[in-house]
Parts: sequence; structure tokens; C-alpha cells
Amino acid sequence: MAAAEEGKAEGKMGAAEERERERERSYPDPSDPFIEVKFGNNFVDIPSNADESPAWSLLVGVKSGALRVHRFHVARSGRISGRSDDDIQVFHDLKKRQGCSSGASATLAPDGRSLCLLQLVENAQADGLQLLLPAEEEPPAEVALPPLDPSMRGRCMPISADGHIWAVSATYSSCTSYCIRVQRLVIEEEEGAATQHWEQVGIPLVQLCKFEPYRGSIWGPDFLQGYAVLPGHGREGSTLILLSLQNGLFFTFNCSSADLGWTKVTQTSDAKDYVPILGRGLYAQESNAIYMLRKDAIYAYKLGYEEGSLKMDPPVDIIFPYVDRSTAHGFLTHLGSGVMCSVLMSVGLPCWPDHLHAIITTFHLGPDPSHIKVLHSTSRQVDMLPMKDINEFEFSFLQHLLPPGPPAPYVKPHMDNELLFIICQAGSQSFIYKTSLMDLSPDLSSRLGIATPLKPHYIVHGDDCGPRHFFLLDSKLHAVSFLKDGMDVLNLDTRCEHLDLQARRPVSPIDPFVMVIQVGRTTLALTETLQVYRKAFLVCPPGSISWVRCMTDHSNILDRKVELSGYVVVSDNSFVVCDTLTCSCFHFDLDSKKWHLVMPWAPWGKYLPRDMSRYRFLNGKCVFVDGFIYTCSGKGLAAYELVDEDHCVYLDIPIFLPLSWESENWKTERMCLDYAGKDVNSGAILFWVVQGLQIKHRDHHNTLWITAVEVETEKTPRKSMKPVGIRHVVSATRLIDQEETIDQKEVISTRCCALSF
Repeated sequence: MAAAEEGKAEGKMGAAEERERERERSYPDPSDPFIEVKFGNNFVDIPSNADESPAWSLLVGVKSGALRVHRFHVARSGRISGRSDDDIQVFHDLKKRQGCSSGASATLAPDGRSLCLLQLVENAQADGLQLLLPAEEEPPAEVALPPLDPSMRGRCMPISADGHIWAVSATYSSCTSYCIRVQRLVIEEEEGAATQHWEQVGIPLVQLCKFEPYRGSIWGPDFLQGYAVLPGHGREGSTLILLSLQNGLFFTFNCSSADLGWTKVTQTSDAKDYVPILGRGLYAQESNAIYMLRKDAIYAYKLGYEEGSLKMDPPVDIIFPYVDRSTAHGFLTHLGSGVMCSVLMSVGLPCWPDHLHAIITTFHLGPDPSHIKVLHSTSRQVDMLPMKDINEFEFSFLQHLLPPGPPAPYVKPHMDNELLFIICQAGSQSFIYKTSLMDLSPDLSSRLGIATPLKPHYIVHGDDCGPRHFFLLDSKLHAVSFLKDGMDVLNLDTRCEHLDLQARRPVSPIDPFVMVIQVGRTTLALTETLQVYRKAFLVCPPGSISWVRCMTDHSNILDRKVELSGYVVVSDNSFVVCDTLTCSCFHFDLDSKKWHLVMPWAPWGKYLPRDMSRYRFLNGKCVFVDGFIYTCSGKGLAAYELVDEDHCVYLDIPIFLPLSWESENWKTERMCLDYAGKDVNSGAILFWVVQGLQIKHRDHHNTLWITAVEVETEKTPRKSMKPVGIRHVVSATRLIDQEETIDQKEVISTRCCALSF
């Protein structure tokens, strides 16, 4: 009966392998922001006030003939030391073992001062080695471990669990069965000296199965694929070791009760839905899940219990930094404080004859296993000289060392405007989401990374397909249709909403409102012909609103239609708009009610005036601070100095302030920003920056990247404050869930507008 069940499981693994091959043929949607985390890109999304003190050293073992161990460092913030395309430091070259060797695995000893390595040598025998890790910058020392029992054949993995080092092997013992064995490294004090030996623990587990030696597996040649350590999951809080086998089966071993032997894990679905754990799987207590990296995907196994046995649901797979899947090799490790790190290597990447290339990424995993927040991703070169063939290498292990001390406490940045309202236009509806600085603050000690999806705070329904225009006045958010009468008024304090049907306009359908601007205490609306209307209160009926046309002077500009892309309020009685048709900017003064063309600035006698069409224009709502206009650009932010001389207004060339997450898939028109205040100590300017992304292959979700940035400035001869640098203050990736409110087929694009107060 057991043989029949195992044969059935083996038959289903063909479907599992086909599922994995289909993943190899399927490439992720290029609109996914995580695709940008790849070779050649240096991506950083870390707050400027994050703790940059050294925290973790990571060891990377790569075999190409002999085993070489490399080392790199990660700060508590998640920042990877060094620069893009640097060589990873060569930490140690292990002495060449006699005969052929392969299948090296490593684990950190419980005391954190040595690394235990096991590698397969001649006659399928495992050979053990202890690499002593010095406290200072001294070379490590190799100490041979006692030989394992000859019965420990095939791939053998060292495991650090419950204060001991364990060695586990799983091999086919015949054409109809396989055997799992476990030994423990015992250290004894004899005459002042420590001696070590391996002892067998428990009774070997022998299981019947169907073995087809001629049939290869997509999971590789090793029957023992990987493991995970589960503290507190055994009886009375003991530690379990979870083993993952090539045939899709999982077994647990109780470290404190060896007499209980091995227990088969209950699987809630067919074996075809399970992917073997590769190497060391990572258990996260926060989500009660096991994570592991396999080629370009992270898999998450949710854990549970059924009748005293561990139960595992099928894994959730997460698209991760993309490389050529046919040649990708990678491992994952949990550094601590919620920070995870992955290392991917590939011979499919362009490389020099003597180097491999690695993509190193630190990130947080969100409460939903399908969400990740990348902190830092960068490329490194892996020096493998001398080597026989760069295409014949084995990425053997990734192991982090313990940090020297506890992390520094998180310091919340000071911001004047900590609340943020984000408006997304989708079809005939406007979705308003609310978040705050506290929602974005990293609480790394209690949970992993990304917050839950944002739910709509308000929904403004409509029966037209045109855009709405929003403006903020006295803690009330007003929404004006581009064509129809009426105004939605949303009280952001009380969450009360009402529609003012009396807000009528003397405008024909052929000249609708294309922009609404709050200038001081005055609300203005613009049309396609740059006609200006002012919101006014009528005497009868009391409190009713109407739009009154202002008699404006257009003598200094051409009399034609415009296509406005953005605006900025530069004082309590003036503003500037930008026309995309001519890449021109126009300045309007409320006192004189006169339009002026904004000229490109050029000091007299230095060079001729430049054509402004060379430069990108204003996008959406822009911010004017200390003499400079700040707007979103494809690379981040752009700043233009506004110069007012001799009753004329000039615009200087842009100063670009690139964000570290620059992506060719991001569109300027889907970015927005708002003023958040000034730093009380340095005087740096703080901005909210929001980037909207629609991810097509994730149903019912769109992604918002919300960041507070700090712009450092210096004084110019004209007394304005010129931006000289930009850095992160705090950032987060937030999903917006529209499943219950809108048909996703309606969502063609999502435009965001940030409001803060």
C-alpha cells in the first residue's frame, strides 16, 4: 500500500516538473517594478535616517574545482557595502580535497564562531570540515571534522538546530526504497581538551517508493533537496527539522525526542502543487511560513497542524529579480530585524572570462506572501580564478554571520504635513486613499516589511468619462467636474460628504474646465482658451456657489487653445501653467488679471536665450519653494529657478534630482508630489512623492510607491535656495485594492495626486 502511494506521488511529480518548465517559458510582465532589479542596475530605496552601521557579514561559497568562500557586508538598513560591479572579497580558498568533490553545504555553528561544511567526495562519501571564523581581520583556520558513518552516503547536509550540529542524508537504497539518516556532532571534554564525534540519532527511516534512475528531474540530481528549522513547532515547544525530498514529500524530525523518529508532513493538495525546498529554507515566525529561493522566484509555504502532524499548504510563488532562468542559481537568508538577503548567480549574464556575476538584493517580505519591498539591489563580480570552465560552477551556500550588537532605535523624521491623501482616477470614478508618516515608518522588530493594501477612504462616483479636478481648502477636499455643474465637498476631519448642486458655470461644453487651482484664498478654474473663472458665493440662495468669469488680458500671448500639463502657485496672487503643445509656460497675475509668457532665463552678455522646448515641462501640481519650482520628471524630480526681473518672469534650466528607483516603465504623468515641510535643523525641504503603477499580472491590485524625500539646498546670489542633493527620508510600497469597488477592465490608467496638510 505504501509503495502504491509513493508511486502515485512520483507520477504526479511529472506534472510538477511540467509546471516549472512552463514557468521557465513564461517571462514576467515587463511592467512589474521588480523587473528593474537586475544585472547592471543599482537600486536603493532606503530612508536617509536609517541605521547605516555595519551589521552582517555574509559568506558565499562557490565551487569550480575547489571551493572558494567570498564575503560581503550589509548594514542594518539593508544597504549592501561597496559599489556596483565591484569584486566580492575573497574570504578563503579551501584546501583541495583528495579526489573529486561536489555538493558542498554549510551551516553556522550554534556559537556563531565557526562554519561547518560537508561536501561529497569519492565513493559518494561525505567529508566534513570546520572553518574557524576569527573575531578580527585574520585568516580563518580549517579543522577537519571526524568522519561520518559510511552509511551517510550521497548528498549530506549540515543543519544547526537546537544548539547542535546535525548531519542528514537521504538516498535511494534500492530500486524500491529510500532511506533517511541523521547524525549529531557530539563534543566532549577529555583531560582539558575537546573531542568530537558523530553519533547516530534515532532509527533510520526506510520508505518504499518508485525509483526510475533513467528519468531525470528538473529539481536536479540530489534526492535530498533542502531543509528548514522550525523552532517551537515540536511537542512542548521543541525544535523540528523539516526535510524536503526530490519526490515532493516532506518529513519532520523532533530534535528533543529522537525516539519519535520521522513524521510525514500532511499536504493539503496534490503533490504536483509542491516545489522542493532548495538548500536552507527560512522560517519566519511573523508569518508562520517557510521561504526559499528557486531560480527567479521566492516560494512561501504556510504552516499549520492537523491531528498532531505538521500541515503545509501549496506554496505561493513571488516573481523576483529576473535573470536567465536556465542558468540561475540562488540562495536566500534571513539576516534579522525583518531584513532578508538573496544572492543570484548566472552564467547566462555577460561576463569576463575569469568572473561570475552576482545580483545581491536585500528586501522585506510583506504580510501577504506575494508582496516584497526591495531595499537595495546591486551587481557584483565573483572572482573565480583559477578555474577550468566558468560554465561549470556550483553556487554551494549562502550563510550570514551574527551581528555584533542590537540595532539602534528608529528615529521618526519631523514633518509638518504627516497626513497624505492620494487620488486615483479610474474611468468615471475617483478613489481617495489616506495614509500617514506612521504608516510608512519601518517597524522592523515586530514584522516583515510591507503594510496591508490601502482601502478607499472616499469614492467619488460620476457619470462622465472625463477627469475631475481636486483642490484643498480648510481641511475640505473639493472635486469639480471638467464639464458638468456641481461640486463634491469632502470634509477630511469628519469624513462627511455632500454635493453642492448649485455650483453652476457659465461655460459652454466646447470650452470645459481643464484645470482648477487654489491660489491663496481664491479658487480659479481655467479653460482650453485660458479663460479664467473665479469661484464666488452668491447672496441668493445663501451659501450657493457660482463660477464668475474674470475679464483677463491676453495681449501678451497667442489667442488659441492650449493643452495644459501642470501648474504651480508662486504667490498668493499669481500662478504659472505649462502648455504641452508649445512647451511654453504662462504666468497669470490676479491683481492685474493679465497673462504673460514666461521666458527662458539667460544672463545678458553671457549667451543667447535658450529654446525652452529642449526641456520637459511641468507635470500636474508642482510646488514652489524658496525661488524654485519643483516638478516630477522621468528620473525623479526637476527644479526650475523662477526669476522675476523688470516686470518679466523667467525660468532657468532644470536641475534634475534623480531618485534611486529610476525605471523606464514609469511614466512622468503617473507621478505626483506635494510639499511636506522643512527639516527643523538643516532647513532641507521635504516632499511627498507618489508613483502609481498598474501591475497587470496581479489581479485587483495596483501599486503605489510612496516616498518622503529630503532636498538639500544652498543659497544663491539671488537669495533663492538652490537644490544640491536629494535623499530618502522614509518610503513604502502600498497596494491599493479596488476589487470591491471597480471592474478592473475599466482601469486603463491610474493617475495619482498627493495632498497633505
